[in-house]
Amino acid sequence: MSRVASIICTMLFSAMMFGFISPVSAQIAPEVTLECNDQVEINPGPGSTRTAIVNCIVENPSAFSETIDITVDSGNLDSAAPGTLTVAAGESTNFEVIFKSNLAESAGRISTNVTATISQVNGVPYPVDNSESEEVIVMIIGYDICEVEFGQSGGTFDSGDEILILAAIICESNYGTQIGLTKLFQIHLIEENMGSSSWPNGFQNIDGDCNVEIKTGDSSENCLYRIGTPSDLGKDWEGCVVIIEEGEIRPNSCPNANKINLKINKKKSSLGIELGGNNSILEQLGITEEQVPVIAGSVGILILIIGGFIYYRRKGREYGE
Repeated sequence: MSRVASIICTMLFSAMMFGFISPVSAQIAPEVTLECNDQVEINPGPGSTRTAIVNCIVENPSAFSETIDITVDSGNLDSAAPGTLTVAAGESTNFEVIFKSNLAESAGRISTNVTATISQVNGVPYPVDNSESEEVIVMIIGYDICEVEFGQSGGTFDSGDEILILAAIICESNYGTQIGLTKLFQIHLIEENMGSSSWPNGFQNIDGDCNVEIKTGDSSENCLYRIGTPSDLGKDWEGCVVIIEEGEIRPNSCPNANKINLKINKKKSSLGIELGGNNSILEQLGITEEQVPVIAGSVGILILIIGGFIYYRRKGREYGE
């Protein structure tokens, strides 16, 4: 019954409207067509606008001026679109629909709909439900962002020392309920002014790399690395420590930030004397040039006393025999 009433209303309205148009044009009833982009993407990560713009075109193929209402079913996304458009007979109009996600919106596919509905024809309210809809797929891009915070500043160590590096890996992700996502973080040692991405000879990454489990929202992991230094380092070593994600390009020079500066002193003798250094052995022992003759004389006298003691002791044994 309602369908019959709708048809009757359409016929009455058309009859009323046909009085204002020529017999040729009267064959075209009110109608609307709509076309929009099929799919757009949104990056919901930090620093992003978290928006996507959909381009649409609405067309009025009829012989009447039409007022068209635009509505959007955007699910859990925010949206903005022109509420009403007036399109002249036989004309078309372009418009935009803007979708915006929440921060860290879960990755995946969201189905939305844009609908154009005729609300007036030639300024007269149109009683018939005449509309057209377009489905737009909004793809929420998955992301995971991690930062490294070191638990200590740089330092100076001796050749052969074991260096402990503590770092907190802090991550943010929107992968939703995805399980088993892990990332590997590697410690990397860079020698100053060498321009090489290879580990310096003799240094060791004792415990290897650190696995970090990525969870929805914020997650973190404390990673402890151990670096072994050469026990026979022939010269002082200076450089830095950085931590990079597996797959990243290893830097060949120390960055300006997110690093730890290290200095490793070269090997010392058993007396605590550095071999091959800029300072002389006397200077490292704290002996001045003025003290050398005195010390040498004292050593000579001590040698004579010890030699005499040994000589007379041997003589005494010979007489005793």
